[in-house]
Parts: sequence; structure tokens; C-alpha cells
Amino acid sequence: MLCSCARDSITPICPAVAPGDLVISELRGAQSGGGADTWGAWVELYNASGAPLDLEGLHVVFTRLDGGAISRAIVRRPLPLAAGGYVVIGRDADDARPPRVDYGMGTDFADSFYTAAHVAVLACDVAIDELTYPSLPTQGTRALGAHPPDATANDDAARWCVDAQANTDPTQHGLPGSPGAENPPCT
Repeated sequence: MLCSCARDSITPICPAVAPGDLVISELRGAQSGGGADTWGAWVELYNASGAPLDLEGLHVVFTRLDGGAISRAIVRRPLPLAAGGYVVIGRDADDARPPRVDYGMGTDFADSFYTAAHVAVLACDVAIDELTYPSLPTQGTRALGAHPPDATANDDAARWCVDAQANTDPTQHGLPGSPGAENPPCT
């Protein structure tokens, strides 16, 4: 009888990224209002490194501001990201992720995105980018309006705004934000 088990490797995979190479550029949490929401909850990262990256081994960690809970997800497969490109990491299972989500956290991330939290992107315990948000909109996304996004600009609360643009995709329901694309400027 053959047996196997699935577990994390003993040696962690460390993506070749340095602080500031990736920028948290947009967050979408649980949505309110009637009807089904097909866009899902996700975090968007921008590649500010100037080179292509593979994000396998990257950790995304959400810590509730009240200290009550921590959720950590690990990118468990190759996830290429072009220089100047965006990647969307969502809450659903990777094999059941909604359109426009590049990687699904699945069971790594047991909770929904916290309403108010600190989010950190880590490569082998080195902080690549971090952000504290006091709330997530329940209609649309929390979007960084800096162009191009950078890790210093996303520390400035005045550079963030709600992206509640109307949905133009008739196959989807809810306010999408701009997953995988440049955010509109904050006005």
C-alpha cells in the first residue's frame, strides 16, 4: 500500500524579490447589497522591480487590527509577473477562482478579509510591502491612486480611495474595481 501526504516543503521557496519590488495596490473585501457578487475578495500586487518575477513561495499575511486573528496564505505554484504588471490573489480555491484572479489562496486563508487589518507581503520572512487599512469598502475596492504604484506612496492614506466604478461586464455581478489593471486616480 502506498501512502502520501501533502505538506509544506522543509526548505521554503524564496521568491527573488526585495523590499519595494511588489506594491499592494488594491484590496477588495466582502461586498454588501443585494444579488450575487462574482468578483470575490482579493488583493492586487504591482511589480515595481523593473524585471519579471515568479511569486511562488510568497506569503500574504492579514492581521486584524484588534489583534484577534491572523491569516497567512502562501503562493504554492509558479506565478509569473511581468515587470510593470499586476497580479490578483483571491480568496477562492486556486482551481475555482473567479475571472480576473490569477491565484487562489483557498484553504490557506480560512477567514474572510478582515474589515480593518495590517497586510504584509513577505518573502522568507522579509517584508516586501506592508499596509494598514482602517476599513474596506463594502461596495467596490480600496484602490491606490499613485501611478505607477510604489511602496512609499501606498503608505500615504491620502493616496487611497474607493473605486466604485460601475460594472461593465454583463457576465459578472458587483462593483469590480480594476483587478489586474491600473487603478483610476483618486480625486
